[in-house]
Amino acid sequence: MAHLENMRYRKQPGTAAVYEDATVISGMSPTTPGTPVTAVEDMMGENMEPRSDLGYSYGKKDLNYADYSAAGAAPHQSSDRSLRLTISKNQWLTLGLITLFAAYIRLWRLSNPANVVFDEVHFGKFAGKYLNSTYFFDVHPPLAKMMFAAAGKLAGYDGVFDFKSIGLDYISAGVPYVGMRLMPALLGLAMVPISYITLAAFGHAADACALGALVVALENALLTQSRLILLDAALIFFTGATVMCWALFFTQAHRPFSNRWWTYLLLTGINMGNALSCKWVGLFLVATIGVWTLKDLWEKLGDLSITPTQYAKHFMARGFALIVVPLTVYLFWFQIHFSVLHKSGDGNAFMSPEFQNTLDGVSLGHTPRDIYYGSRIRIRHAATNAGYLHSHLSNYESGSKQQQVTLYGFRDENNYWMITRTEAAEQRVQNSTDPAALQQIKDGDIVRLMHYKTHRRLHSHDVRPPVTTNDYQNEVSGYGWEGFKGDSNDHWRVQILEGDSRVPESKEKLMAIHSRFRLIHVGQRCALFSNRKKLPKWAHEQVEVTCMKSAKFPKTLWRIETNINSQIPADAPLAEYKRPGLVAKVLEATAVMWRVNNGLTKSHPYES
Repeated sequence: MAHLENMRYRKQPGTAAVYEDATVISGMSPTTPGTPVTAVEDMMGENMEPRSDLGYSYGKKDLNYADYSAAGAAPHQSSDRSLRLTISKNQWLTLGLITLFAAYIRLWRLSNPANVVFDEVHFGKFAGKYLNSTYFFDVHPPLAKMMFAAAGKLAGYDGVFDFKSIGLDYISAGVPYVGMRLMPALLGLAMVPISYITLAAFGHAADACALGALVVALENALLTQSRLILLDAALIFFTGATVMCWALFFTQAHRPFSNRWWTYLLLTGINMGNALSCKWVGLFLVATIGVWTLKDLWEKLGDLSITPTQYAKHFMARGFALIVVPLTVYLFWFQIHFSVLHKSGDGNAFMSPEFQNTLDGVSLGHTPRDIYYGSRIRIRHAATNAGYLHSHLSNYESGSKQQQVTLYGFRDENNYWMITRTEAAEQRVQNSTDPAALQQIKDGDIVRLMHYKTHRRLHSHDVRPPVTTNDYQNEVSGYGWEGFKGDSNDHWRVQILEGDSRVPESKEKLMAIHSRFRLIHVGQRCALFSNRKKLPKWAHEQVEVTCMKSAKFPKTLWRIETNINSQIPADAPLAEYKRPGLVAKVLEATAVMWRVNNGLTKSHPYES
């Protein structure tokens, strides 16, 4: 294959280009092995027609720079001399033999080992969750996992085997694991012809294409990961398909906006979206194609044969195919993911109550909207979704050794607190003309929270917490006993920071679900805070709650999910969680995946 350099041409208006000089700097004659190619004519047959036995050719139209009419549907003719893909019968035969060889080494003894290997413990289990429609959370997008679920369904997997630990025996449990492993094996096998066609489309010689395909067939890491239930085979397949379609797209550069041109461009965007829907590592592919596109558009900007209107069409076509299409594909697979996983499951705790409210088996229902003194409430930490403000009859083993206050991810009776006035405020109410009248809590009110089951009050003091021992963090405990009047360390000021735009007064009056608020300790001037740090086993490994001075807003925000008060009228306004749409659910799932991914700082036990 020859590479041309120093082509200079002279063009008269209305005539074809006349080449003054052409020099070949490298290449071999296609007719006589070892003979240097010394002229442009060696690349052509008689009458200067392109030779068909080369891996690619410069078409006759590429050497003709005659002006094209801008009228009608005929595409403009760029001055770029684009590569044309031509694969001979011998090349197809070579590719077929390499692919058969790759199939043998990838499929041979696919059943070995007959045990759960490495991260099959995760992705096999997730396939079962899909088959059972049970919602789960994972740090990767859903496409590759859904592909394993489909493969398992076709192979006869019923979703019962839980892949609980590495080494579990497949055969004794009757798991059709070979069928599930076959899917990544076939995707890995497909990378062999994909590699060959990609190299050919980029203009490489037949020998280089064959060598590239053979290297992919024999590469040990690619071979190993394509024989197991892992996400990487799908990711690499869609990455390879994206680059192949992108290369084929450039073979149509001489016919912009033709059917093939659009087909390869759209397939590039679709496969790029699929790669991103398997693992976020696909973002590197997005960056690669993005930079390549910018380079291509920059070159076209300097091409005087392309009119501004034609350039705008190029720009919009690439924007649609390489931005809108991948995002649509990403959203599409998440829509399938949410539609299949419609039952409540162990992934609920990672998601917001609004999200959980869309799952079958979760009924958060309605609750009275307005919060009054004397109400029994359940308070959720708004920032982390780690659970509810909780206490139980267990004491800290350090610090004050008073009753533990934690975050607990499940709903139970120990999550309920009674919101009451301070002792002085209560005395004033008792001396009023109507002490039994309902009084709604407002922004700035000072309140006390009493644990409903143990009668301990929410309390903080200048004592360090058991896990977070910074000087600016105070312990939060349950203090007191039934009949105890409490002290000033039980006083908290309600600070409403966010309201619901649908209910404007929720920014001034405390309301269930609609108001997001802070609890500021009056004496210590710290805010009730949590950041997902777990307490030791003596605290049941629940999440630590502290009182933090100068704390940032997000992790000090709370909201009331349940409001119970027998004095509230039956016709009082109700509050309920709004059900999010697809885009809102995808954005939330993406944010949670990002947060959890960033928290995975421990080394993998089997990393090399």
